[in-house]
Amino acid sequence: MGFRPRHRSYFVVKQKAERGYFLSKNAVLIYLWKFIKTSGRLKEMPNDPTPPLNEVADLREWKRRLSLLLDYTRQMSLRKDLDSLLGVVVDSAREILQAERCSVFILDKKKNELWSRVATGGHTIRIPADRGIVGQSILERRVINIVDAYADKRFNPEVDRASGYRTQSLLTAPLAKMRGDVIGALQVLNKKGGPFQENDEKMFILFAEQAASAVANAQLHDDLQTAYKDTIFRLAAAAEFKDHDTRLHLERVSRYSRLIAGAAGQDEEWCERLALASPMHDIGKLGVPDAILKKPGKLDESEWKEMYRHPNYGADILANSENELLLMSERVARGHHEKWDGTGYPSKLKGDAIPLEARIVALADVFDALTSRRCYKSAFSLPDALKIIYEGAGKHFDPTLVEAFKRVASNIIQVMETFADRPLDPPPLPAAPKTYNIE
Repeated sequence: MGFRPRHRSYFVVKQKAERGYFLSKNAVLIYLWKFIKTSGRLKEMPNDPTPPLNEVADLREWKRRLSLLLDYTRQMSLRKDLDSLLGVVVDSAREILQAERCSVFILDKKKNELWSRVATGGHTIRIPADRGIVGQSILERRVINIVDAYADKRFNPEVDRASGYRTQSLLTAPLAKMRGDVIGALQVLNKKGGPFQENDEKMFILFAEQAASAVANAQLHDDLQTAYKDTIFRLAAAAEFKDHDTRLHLERVSRYSRLIAGAAGQDEEWCERLALASPMHDIGKLGVPDAILKKPGKLDESEWKEMYRHPNYGADILANSENELLLMSERVARGHHEKWDGTGYPSKLKGDAIPLEARIVALADVFDALTSRRCYKSAFSLPDALKIIYEGAGKHFDPTLVEAFKRVASNIIQVMETFADRPLDPPPLPAAPKTYNIE
């Protein structure tokens, strides 16, 4: 069986870190050094105050590795989303173990598969969870150190043939949570300067345990975000269902908004929040009578007056919350029909007085309205839709956001095509772009 840490100093560090306590680097190094010496990781220092040079080198290497481990553990603890975390795991494992490549395998329990979301070198690998070296490492809960890959029957050379890479040595460790649940595995390839040694195995276990904790937290964060998004989309879909729009409309507007926000210079967290807030833009349609929303022809004056109220209806639904996402959703709902030149509704706000998130969603929503079928019109062609968007700069839309839209237009078109509505009944006769007025 593989190495199992048991010394109290190790668990002091681990438990304090998991409970959110901050420990200085020196404090952690002291704890871990006690653990290393007591567990026999290095030979006891002799009574001679001048230790042999090889032991001095060992001490320096352990200090280097422990310092890196602490630095990367802190970095991993700050990563909430799984994709960016796995990138940190790969880079840190390579540096700490001095390996050429690293792959992180994530366990999909439903499919009983292990799949690599990050593999240095750019190749995605999928394997059954109970086969191969990685499968054995998980099954037996131990590190597997292979000095010569091609001399080991467990190694599958097809991976090298497919990638063009030559594996010489490899080290594999399971990713297991505190309670023992396995969530994946780590594998490093080709140590620089020779095969992996016993000390590499022990350091790899230390690193794998820290990585497993970070991955488990990121998976929980992703699951919560997925549930959050699903709840928001289901609530927003209730309003869109009344207006013959689809969940795909919400998905497109969400993705368009995120792309525009990113191109406009907003940070990742803000963009992610907007992607979740934007589907709520028309939640106020819940308060508009179906006879108005589903009317196939033009609305009369009284009907328009009622329609103009839906941004305020939506804002009222979302008001009085302390949650940042709902606060942003309220601003989006109230302001996404305002226009840059002050001719929009419900408040005739102008320019920067319109919240940025509402300006972005206004642009995304209009583009989707132009390129999608409605009960009163067929979809505009892409060139006509883009022409309306570009000509609306400084009038309907914030001109800086139109420029941001242009920078990511190819990505927006890809989203439009990927999440296109299914064709149902024959569309109505085409509308004339020059006379169409987006409200």
